[in-house]
Amino acid sequence: MELFKKRAVILYLFILIAHCSFIYLEWNSWRFYSKLLLVPSLMLLLYAHYFGNKWNKKFLLPLAALAGSFLGDLLLAFDGATFFLLGMLGFMVTHICNSFYFYSLSKVQIKESKNAKLALLILTITCSLLVFVIKDNTGPFFLPIIIYMILISVMAILSANLADSKWYNNIAIHYFIPGAGLFVLSDGILAINKFNLQDPSMDIFVMLTYGLAQLYLVMGYYRVKN
Repeated sequence: MELFKKRAVILYLFILIAHCSFIYLEWNSWRFYSKLLLVPSLMLLLYAHYFGNKWNKKFLLPLAALAGSFLGDLLLAFDGATFFLLGMLGFMVTHICNSFYFYSLSKVQIKESKNAKLALLILTITCSLLVFVIKDNTGPFFLPIIIYMILISVMAILSANLADSKWYNNIAIHYFIPGAGLFVLSDGILAINKFNLQDPSMDIFVMLTYGLAQLYLVMGYYRVKN
């Protein structure tokens, strides 16, 4: 188990790089399966760090968040509006679980957190610009996208709130905030590409930022000791 923990991050990065390579090479079958290996490998990494330790109920929310992401990855691998909406729903579950998780760790009220207020300002500006850019092309997806933006923004703000906690300041700054930020960036690129650019090569940047986001979050999860 100790050997697995040491090498699991390297293995995950190898799968992520391979997946991005399959996108570039247009090896769609390999791309499909490599994508579905990403989240399960992170689940194993998380389990390895909890294995043999006293059970912690906070493990449930990260695991549920990863399960939502796996469902989202699977559904978004298929074409069609229904699969897109269901995939978005899977990631909504991810952001809700992460939001509750970050909130459960928080010892500082958001209204007293300078970092949360800064995150709120940045996300308000970013999401407003994104809506302005894609709104004419979203059609029936407009309302679900707005709801999704709210949920992922809440998650990112709550991760920033942890930076004001003396217990989780270091973990938030080095893992949770970068993870949340990369998640927002990845979904922003995905939205612009889906509704405006429609460039298949942009999927590489979507998956690279998404894959790193998930890794940062998981590395933060298993560093939380209580």
